[in-house]
Amino acid sequence: MLKVRDDRRDLTRRIEVSRIVAGAVFSALTFAYWYIQIVQGDRYFELSENNRIRSVKVTAPRGYVLDREGRVLAENQPAYNLQLYRREARNLEESIAFAARTLDLPPEQVRARVERGLRDPEFLPIAIAENLGLEEVARIEARIPEHPEFAIAVSQRRLYRRNGEGAHALGYLSEASPDQIRRFGGVYRLGDWIGQKGIEASYERLLAGANGERRVVVDSYGREIDEENRLEAEPGQNLFVTLDAELQEIAEAYFRERVGAAVAMDPATGEILAMASSPGYDPNTFTRRVTAAEWNALTGNPDHPLQNRAVQNAHAPGSVLKVFLAYGALVNREVDPSASIFCPGQATFYGRVFRCHKKGGHGWVNLRNAIKVSCDVYFYNLGRRLGIDRIAEYARAFGFGEPTGIDLAFERSGLVPSEKWALEKRKARWYPSETISVSIGQGPILATPVQVARAIAGLVRGGTLPTPHLFLASQDPATGARLRYKAESKPGMPIDAASLALVKDGMWAVVNEPGGTAFGSRVPGLETGGKTGTVQVVGREAIPRAGADRRKLEDHAWFAGFAPLEDPRLVVVVFVEHGGHGSSAAAPLAKQIFAKRFGVALPPEPPPLLRAAAPPAPAPAPALAQARLAEKPLP
Repeated sequence: MLKVRDDRRDLTRRIEVSRIVAGAVFSALTFAYWYIQIVQGDRYFELSENNRIRSVKVTAPRGYVLDREGRVLAENQPAYNLQLYRREARNLEESIAFAARTLDLPPEQVRARVERGLRDPEFLPIAIAENLGLEEVARIEARIPEHPEFAIAVSQRRLYRRNGEGAHALGYLSEASPDQIRRFGGVYRLGDWIGQKGIEASYERLLAGANGERRVVVDSYGREIDEENRLEAEPGQNLFVTLDAELQEIAEAYFRERVGAAVAMDPATGEILAMASSPGYDPNTFTRRVTAAEWNALTGNPDHPLQNRAVQNAHAPGSVLKVFLAYGALVNREVDPSASIFCPGQATFYGRVFRCHKKGGHGWVNLRNAIKVSCDVYFYNLGRRLGIDRIAEYARAFGFGEPTGIDLAFERSGLVPSEKWALEKRKARWYPSETISVSIGQGPILATPVQVARAIAGLVRGGTLPTPHLFLASQDPATGARLRYKAESKPGMPIDAASLALVKDGMWAVVNEPGGTAFGSRVPGLETGGKTGTVQVVGREAIPRAGADRRKLEDHAWFAGFAPLEDPRLVVVVFVEHGGHGSSAAAPLAKQIFAKRFGVALPPEPPPLLRAAAPPAPAPAPALAQARLAEKPLP
């Protein structure tokens, strides 16, 4: 049988060609994969990584702060901040150098912020700089394609109106410290701003609201190409405070060249209508990064402008304490208000001479006149009769020696000495001669201006001690709903109407009768009462050392007053450090505040050369003072 062989050469050739082509394609693919994965692997990995989802914080608008009449005290304005996303940085050192060079910042400052930010999760941005100007924003935006790790975030910057008035009551904002971040349990992170001091701190969570978040898709150049989702921010509550901006302005102006504090308070509710502390500071300074020179100027100032003297500085209350001793002694029948003693200008107790503030003395004085002219000798004798523990009892009954509970941090509690206190704190017994000094508000008895204001309120309003406060109401910016403050108080010393009438009569005479220590600060047509106080800084016999600042050796000055007399609706306390006398340094401010609050137009101040002229006739005494008390020596 004949076998026929097929010619397979053509098929073999095609198979060979196909094998070569397939090999070439496979080799090309292999080369391409090798080139992409190995040679260009880092570049394409970076491009793929940069085409990612980015978390962008949406800052909640902080609530406004307004005074009791709705006048804006603190608001917000747009601010531009520079943030660094370190996952997208090719080289952190190059990023640091770029930010420092573009914004003219010290490289070490930028590096320190980056190093602190490295402690946070990688996806969170690091705050590099805040409150950028438009020119700085433009410079950054122009270089974003080269540095996609940077982004400009828009936030809110705090703006304090009225030239920093009320700074100690309002407080300020600054960057949250690590301790604050931990204390708030992760609500804040590095670079966030938080209330520091004042009501900005006390009501931080109310004012701050809740931040939102945008999750956006960005490309390899850092540009947003899509928004994945959004959590809207919840604006903070608007806060109405008890301050009256017009009264605050008067107090701030008065203290422009003085050191001290003033408090004006509604004695029925505890609402603070004015709170001044001098020297002050501009809280707008803290809405940007404070320079070392600015911070050193504040902390190195010997007058401590960051301290709120109304609640943080405690001094001896001076003769203001006399009205509380007088009332306590009257209620407990330890003094005869009609009895008189003779004041020759000094008195000797326990072998030591104690002088009256009036050289030559006041002559025969009873309780009413002792309050009116602030006779030290009268109260020396009363203090000796009472003893230190009874004096301490009366002082504590009106809230001395304890915090008032005001809604501000760092309040001092003051000090009321006693025999027990001396043994526990000084490890020594109490000396009777010390009681003589304490009876006129000198020695180791200390009080803050806000404590004195609460004590006066408790005295003239029926014995109840109100809780001073600055919070009046909060308002939801979306609904307008308000939440008002619920007034709080605590019982003080029970009030005896007859005893109170005697003390108020003496305080009326202080301001309204010739010879009263604050007669020059009476308000025409307004029944006011008050008490001046002067606190010695050094003894009368002390000789200043050479080079000493004599201003620092002047006496401190107090005035505490209330109005109207029969239905008190305002208490004013003024303290002037090294002011000299309460009558000349402290009472004039109270006069201005009383007049403004009750709508009394004050006559213009006379020229200096005419101020020594005879004073006008005093206003008639109120009904409670019509029956004059007989003057006779104490038995």
